Amino acid sequence: MDLGLRGQRVLVVGATRGVGRAVARLLAEEGARVGLVARDGAALVRLAEELRGLGAEADWQAADVTDPTQATAAVRRLCAGGVDALVHVAGSGVRVPFAEATDEVWRASLELNLLAAVRVVRLALPHLRDGARVVLLGAASGKRPHLGQSPSNAAKAALANLAASLAEELAPRVLVNCVAPGRILTERRLARLQEAAARRGVPLAEAVAEDAEEIPLGRHGRPEEVAAVAVFFASPRAGYVTGQTVVVDGGWVRSV
Repeated sequence: MDLGLRGQRVLVVGATRGVGRAVARLLAEEGARVGLVARDGAALVRLAEELRGLGAEADWQAADVTDPTQATAAVRRLCAGGVDALVHVAGSGVRVPFAEATDEVWRASLELNLLAAVRVVRLALPHLRDGARVVLLGAASGKRPHLGQSPSNAAKAALANLAASLAEELAPRVLVNCVAPGRILTERRLARLQEAAARRGVPLAEAVAEDAEEIPLGRHGRPEEVAAVAVFFASPRAGYVTGQTVVVDGGWVRSV
């Protein structure tokens, strides 16, 4: 299905790894003009070249969006002239027991997983064209909390609430939705599983299989599977959906 993204300008924040990179590639394949933001400038150069190899226009700026000055510079430059969609992917789980989570840990989690998105959307808002889409990448843990991850669980739940709040406030000019991935086999998760396997002295395949045991589909998700949902929400095809959080988790969250 043609998603109607050819020639549209889309900003992807957190673009160089995992789901963000998959989002950028799929947008390029759909013919979008892609702006890329992440902290790693060298990775951005490589990704931009890859997207141009797919025939897409790609521009980039390195920035840490938890830093207001860097975020402002990146969004203003890449959004100049107007954008049709913003996909904010930057974020991370925080694994620490509640009793050991200091105020600094909580502040850092909220800054990365919530306030960075608030900042980027606020900065992009004057540049969003009528009918623009905003897609926030949350996590299934915002609906079904992970044990020992209360700082990021709470932040991801707040991100879903933010999407619903903005959807009502910005309607009908801007549509806002949230995509909440479950256990996705990104580079980061695979590295974590490799460390766990080494500590236990078991094969990596065993650690991966155990990590997927609770998932009804019996496997981890792929970044491309999350990206497909995010890019749909960023496209003109998603013209009558706003304020929603869609979980992409192989059935891990069991709720109605």
